[in-house]
Amino acid sequence: MSLLVGCNTLFAQDIQRVYIDGVKYDVYAVVQGDTLYSLSKRFGVTIDQITAANPSLAEGLKAGQTIKIPQPQPTTKKKADKRSKRDFRVHIVRKGDTLYSISRLYEISVDALIADNDNIDPSQLVIGQSLYIRRNAIGLTTEEQSHEQMVQQQQAMNSLISISDYSYHLVHKGESADSIASRFGTTIDALLALNNFRAAEYIREGLIIKVPNSAQEVATEPLQQTAEPEQSVTQSRLEQLSSNKRAEVALMLPLGKGGVASQSYLDFYQGFLLGADHLRIEGIESHINLFNTAHDLDKVTQIIEQNKLESANLIVGPVYEDTLIPVARYAERRNVPVVSPLANLTQSNATNLFQMSPRPENKFEKVTELFDGSRRVVFITSDTTDKSFEAEVKQALGATPYTTHKYIYEHPSEIEKRIKAAAEGQEVPPSPSDLSPLLEGQDSSLFVILAATEVEVDRILAALASASISLKAKSIKCAPYMVFGNNKWNRYKNLDHALFFTNNVVMLSTYHIDRSDKHIRDFASNYIKSFGSLPTLYSYRGYDAAMIFIRSLYDDIENGLAGKKFMPLQTPYTFVEDRQSKVRVNSEWVRVNYNSNFTITAQ
Repeated sequence: MSLLVGCNTLFAQDIQRVYIDGVKYDVYAVVQGDTLYSLSKRFGVTIDQITAANPSLAEGLKAGQTIKIPQPQPTTKKKADKRSKRDFRVHIVRKGDTLYSISRLYEISVDALIADNDNIDPSQLVIGQSLYIRRNAIGLTTEEQSHEQMVQQQQAMNSLISISDYSYHLVHKGESADSIASRFGTTIDALLALNNFRAAEYIREGLIIKVPNSAQEVATEPLQQTAEPEQSVTQSRLEQLSSNKRAEVALMLPLGKGGVASQSYLDFYQGFLLGADHLRIEGIESHINLFNTAHDLDKVTQIIEQNKLESANLIVGPVYEDTLIPVARYAERRNVPVVSPLANLTQSNATNLFQMSPRPENKFEKVTELFDGSRRVVFITSDTTDKSFEAEVKQALGATPYTTHKYIYEHPSEIEKRIKAAAEGQEVPPSPSDLSPLLEGQDSSLFVILAATEVEVDRILAALASASISLKAKSIKCAPYMVFGNNKWNRYKNLDHALFFTNNVVMLSTYHIDRSDKHIRDFASNYIKSFGSLPTLYSYRGYDAAMIFIRSLYDDIENGLAGKKFMPLQTPYTFVEDRQSKVRVNSEWVRVNYNSNFTITAQ
């Protein structure tokens, strides 16, 4: 929190800062009462600059509209130089650097890099240019947080697109110019030309690039149905411990760097300790050797070369794949299991390696009946669209047909005028924000809300709930419906979560905790007594890792945990062997159902 406040007060107001075609903007959702004059004063730019950046403002400023605010020019160069010498170190851009790779190198937030460097263009870093790295922010951002910030950048950029021949795509690990061009139905040459790149090597993980919209339907082809990986394709050589032997566990975590602790991984460690303590009560003894690996390959190599892992029966970590690979190779020679607790592995190849994060290929397995054609599917769009969510759902739909309905917001005062006019006997057209027509009839429906902003999602969910209540009050048949939700909604701070229940929202998640559950409350109580703080998702995952893998050393480790389902708390794990990499990967995504009786069920 202190980092976000230190970067810029605007971030505390959930205003995203992005670069588009080399120009820095703040992405802003207009609220009731805003005027061009008030926005120009607030952001320190002229009205002309705002209108020039947003041609749609010729039709007027509208609440809920997403606009881009150009950044004012920095005051003086002298002040920036003084700042950099006192509080910042300097990074010289090298060949292959991206905004994402630099954020990972220093474990610093993407938001901080953008806020502190007026001359940075994330899509086209210039070799030899100097970037300021905030010293007191180094080592505070995890890989997951950096990736999430890049996703937010992509979504913010796409939210500014109204009608365009292209949208923005975040390059994920393992993607190449060839695979991206194939996915979006274009050629490598056309992709490079669209992004003004000279060679395919410019397209790297963490880069946000333009992709053609004209070929988006390619992404709607059915998911390739791959055969379920066999549970024991490769004979495991992992050995079960005798019941009288104490387990030696090496826990390798990036606990901090430069004297600054990483709270997320401290939480993981504390959760792991509680799991080990729980097992100790059951009679399973373990000794935990903790290693602070930071995100430093040299450190990890040194730990291996000094034989500090020699006595380990189980290794958990390192967290980052580039530092995990040499550990997995070392442990494979010694027939020792290695657990990747958080990362989605794409380059590792080891028969002794276990991945706790669910693999993307299994994501829609628990919701296949939602997309099998047994119910009407309606995409509800708005002024902004989450392009990545749209492509993902279309891919899951395959050949199943769907329709699209655009939601148009109308202010409550206008709706009241309509009601009053109708009461006076006037013929009044329905409100464009009235979703009642979607609910009338007999057919069960699945609504997919594609809005990309918190305000629009909240309005659409509220409009669906209101339409349902209105129809029932008029004794009009309201067809049963569900909403397939985007798990990003859980991160929205002001979204009315009661609407999840009234609209029967279904979501998919990599991890689920219902804090109202007694089992979870007991865990939280124990955690607070032990460490004086509330548990986080990292705490829960740490507990799961200890409960599954320390116990399995005495039971299921010899068969690679094949054919067994684990659920230490509320999140399930089933490990299957990937045919190519031989890694045992968790295949379980969590389906979360928000029921109309205000209960939550997870599958």
